[in-house]
Amino acid sequence: MKDCEKEMAEFAYGLTESAGAILRSERKHTAIKMMDKTSHMDIVTQKDVLIEKFITDAILQKYPGHEVLAEEGYNTGTNSNSGYTWIIDPIDGTINFCRFARDYAISIALYHGKAPVFGLIYDVAGDRMYSAEDGSIPEVNGTCLEKLSGSETKLRNAIIGMSLRTMRELNNMGTDVLDLLSRVQAHRYLGCASLELCRIASGEYDVFISSNVYTWDIAAARILITQCGGSMIVCEKELDAACARKYFVAAYRSPALWEDILQLLPYNVQCAFGYSS
Repeated sequence: MKDCEKEMAEFAYGLTESAGAILRSERKHTAIKMMDKTSHMDIVTQKDVLIEKFITDAILQKYPGHEVLAEEGYNTGTNSNSGYTWIIDPIDGTINFCRFARDYAISIALYHGKAPVFGLIYDVAGDRMYSAEDGSIPEVNGTCLEKLSGSETKLRNAIIGMSLRTMRELNNMGTDVLDLLSRVQAHRYLGCASLELCRIASGEYDVFISSNVYTWDIAAARILITQCGGSMIVCEKELDAACARKYFVAAYRSPALWEDILQLLPYNVQCAFGYSS
C-alpha cells in the first residue's frame, strides 16, 4: 500500500474501534426500537443510523474528496476525483444485536476504483478485529491468520454455512438441499454474513453460500478471504424494494471442495456461479 493508504488504514482501525465502543454502550444503556426496512426480516434500528453517521462524518471530515457507500442510505454519489470509495455496514447482524447482544459486526472497506485497499470487520461483542490489506497477511487483533490450504478437506468433513432462506432459494432452483447437507459433516448459520465470511478466512467454515447479501456485507470480507488464500464468487441478482443490488455469493477455502459441491447443484446454479464443465 501507499503511505497515504497506510495512514487511512490506521485511521479506519481506530474509528472502527471507537464506533464499536459507542455501540456496546448504546446496547447496554439505551432502548432499541426495531423497524422494518424492506421486510420484517430486514430491519433497521436508530443505532444503525447513529453508527453510520458517526463513521461517515469522521471519514468525510478527514477525507472530504472521498466517496462513501453505506447500508442505511448515506451515499455521496460519484462526484469525487480521488478514486477512493469507503463501503460501510454500521451493524451487520442487526437482529443479533437487538435480540442477543452478540454475533454482530461493523464492517468498513476502502476501494480505489474496483481494487481493494483494505478491509476491517469488527466483531463488537467478541472484541475481535479482523483486518486485511492488499498484499499483506490478514490479522485478527494483530495476530496473523494462517494461510488457507484446504486441499485435503473432503466433502464429508466439510462445514458449510448457509441460511434457510438460501436453502429455500436453491431448492426452488432445483437443488436437492437435503442431499447436499447429508454429504457434509455439519451445517451452521450465524445470521451475520461478514462474520460468517471471517469464519472461512479463519478456517472454521469450509464453504459459505448466501443468496441474500449486499455490497456492504461482503466488501471487507472479500479482501480478507482472498488475502488468506481462499476464494469468493459474487454474482449479481436483482434490485430489492429499496433499489439496492442483491448478490449471490459463494466463499470457500478449497477449489477442489467447491468443485465437489458444484456437482450437487443443478446446471442453472452452476451457470450462475460461472461454472462450465
